This record gives sequence, structure tokens and C-alpha cells, in this order.
Amino acid sequence: MTTTPSASFVGKLEKIQARDKANPRWSTHFNNKLLTTLKSPLLTKTDTVFAVGSCFAERIRNALTGQGYSVGPPMQDITMDLDRFKIDRLPSRPHMDYFNSFTIRQEFERHIGEWSQSDDDYWTINKDPYWGGETIYQDPYRRMVIGRTPEDLHEAVQHCNAAVDKGIREADVFVITFGMAEVFVNSSSGKIACQKPGYSGGAGEFETEFHMSSFAENYENLKRITEIIGQVRPNARIVFTLSPVSLARTFSDNDILVANAEGKGILRAALGQIVREYEQVTYFPSYEIVMNNAPESFRDDDGRHVSDWVVNQIVQAFTETHAA
Repeated sequence: MTTTPSASFVGKLEKIQARDKANPRWSTHFNNKLLTTLKSPLLTKTDTVFAVGSCFAERIRNALTGQGYSVGPPMQDITMDLDRFKIDRLPSRPHMDYFNSFTIRQEFERHIGEWSQSDDDYWTINKDPYWGGETIYQDPYRRMVIGRTPEDLHEAVQHCNAAVDKGIREADVFVITFGMAEVFVNSSSGKIACQKPGYSGGAGEFETEFHMSSFAENYENLKRITEIIGQVRPNARIVFTLSPVSLARTFSDNDILVANAEGKGILRAALGQIVREYEQVTYFPSYEIVMNNAPESFRDDDGRHVSDWVVNQIVQAFTETHAA
């Protein structure tokens, strides 16, 4: 795994500067290898951050935590009972991935009571690689939340809900990363599932239907998320970002490169529109930082996930831009 750029690599972005006015000229960028961000102080060490989204959000969360910021939701506070349930990668990695704008919107709508998950809203997996039984049960809406019995799964879901709700209630700054536009509709509920069918041996192959979401749908999701945050935390600041991590595979008829570009383009356009409409929302260009140092930005082993040195560059730029 590459954690620093090779000696022969000269970064295409040698400077990332927080300024009062962004650079408008390509020639300035080209001649100086420069990307500018608009200086916008919105984060102090006394603030609580709510970081949610894709695996890239986990990288940002870990980096901010390492700099002394309080970052939730507090998944690490969940008391795990590994003989009865599993919650993603807890306790070793206190984060849950939400890859699309639909599942993030669903969490915020659940938080304010606009929908509730019934006790029998689960998938059945007819194999048990964890506890040696014949059947286990999976939450459709959060990645790899598994219970030995429906009651065990319900308890795990309640733990997840409580941690997310606490994180939302206490947050001063929301940092939300969106990753993909390809989603899967849970046929029984109409809600969007957390992951692609069969992820990590889970269910979903017969329970979901593929859907390529549109600009309009993602725009509405971002708008609703913004409005709910304004309702429950009126003084909170919001930072939206776009994950640079590429799709592992596409379920469309397109080549993976074409599908990835379309999905990122849909999300980036929707994010831009929301930022123009809501003054409490800021866009941070982590995607642009990564892509303008590509392909060296990415790990050698998979070409998708972002190398540590770039994450460090992004977090430094984030704090220089937004730390008060």
C-alpha cells in the first residue's frame, strides 16, 4: 500500500490554499499547481462533529479525531454482544458506511419520526457463518448488521438508532460524504437498501431491485437532509463532500469507468445546486483534490481507495479552510 507519493511523483496540486476569494483562472492553477478553497471558519475544538457517509467519511472521521475533535455518531459506545449480534466492523472500527443519499436521508427521517422500521422488516439468510446455526437475520438498511434471532437483530438495530440519534442531537457541525448513485430498492418496503445484493455473504439478491438514481432524486434527498438538520439543529453548519472512491462494480449496462463517471457527476451536480440554495451548506472539494492528483492519489493494491498521504492533505486543507 502506498502511503506517500513516490520519489518520482511531483504532485499536480502542490498548493492547496484557503483564501477569501477562490482562484478563477486555469492558468493560475496550471502555473502554480494550485487549488483554492474559500476560507469559512465553522469548526472549533469545542464543537461536536457528526460525520457520516461512505468509507471515505470514516477516513475523515479518524483524521479529525486524531486532531482532537469530538466526532460522532458515538458507535464506539455501543455495548456489543458478539454471541448474539454483529454490527458491521464494531468494535474494532467505530463507523458505519452509508454509500448513497437515500440511506442517509432515511436515517434523518427516522430520527424525526417520519418512518419507523417494523420488527419484522429484516432479511433471512439461510446460512450462518458466524455462530454455527442454520439461519441468521439481516437489517436491510445498515451495512452488515446481523442477529442470531429476530430479537437479537432488533436489539442491534436499536443500538444503531440510539447512537445515530445521539450524534444528531449533539452535533454542531455535520460532515456528510456521498458516494454513489446506483442503489437497490427493498421490494417489501420501498426503502433503499444499505448495500449491493449479497455483500459479504448477506442477502438482497432476491429482495431488491436495481435502480439508477437521477439528479432530481439525489437533489431532493440532499434538500431533505438539509431541511431536517435545520429543523433539529437550527444553528448547525453543514459540510457536504463527494467521495472519490470509485465503484467496485456497476450493476448498469455501462463499462465501470463510464458508470462511475456518471454516478459521480450526478452527485456533484446535485451538491453544487444545494450549496447555491442553502447558505448553511458548504461544499468541501475532497473529490477534486484527489482527482487532480490521480492516479497517484490511490492505493497501489486496488486503485480505488485513497492513499494516506492524500487523506492527510485533505484534512489539513479542511482544517485550514474551516477551523476557527
